Amino acid sequence: MDKTMPMSFICSTCGQTHEGFPALAFKAPAPWDWASEEERAANWKLQSDFCRFKDTDFYVRAVLALPIIGSDQTLEFGVWSTLSRTNFDRYWDSFEDDDQSKLGPMFGWFSNALPGYPETMGLKCQVLPQDHRQRPEVELEPTDHPLAIHQREGITLDEAAEYYHAHVAG
Repeated sequence: MDKTMPMSFICSTCGQTHEGFPALAFKAPAPWDWASEEERAANWKLQSDFCRFKDTDFYVRAVLALPIIGSDQTLEFGVWSTLSRTNFDRYWDSFEDDDQSKLGPMFGWFSNALPGYPETMGLKCQVLPQDHRQRPEVELEPTDHPLAIHQREGITLDEAAEYYHAHVAG
């Protein structure tokens, strides 16, 4: 089976041409989206890779990848997960390190609502820090939730294209 992807895109960040689908990214965790402008200004601090609500809820930006069956490619989502205060601080303190994977898996709660799936907010997950300043990966708890199944078993290229066009291009 062909291992290449039939599409390419020019990255808005680096200006380079990449093969496959661009990542479908969320700017913030869903609770930030749900807050009013006044609540955001008073209680939230949002950065490109970190988000805090007051000093009680802590979020990190991560990547959820769905393997594309018959390919070495994935459909990726730029998502957010909670971390405990302790793990958030550990991740923050090592953010500039090239060997963040040494932190090991950290428990979190998935913090975005992916369109086209039953409720995804609050799914249990592991946040897996990556080396060389790559965003951590999110590994969902292996349940019967369709998103968790897709992460474990993959999706077809047609399903990836349909999802992308239904929720981004359309």
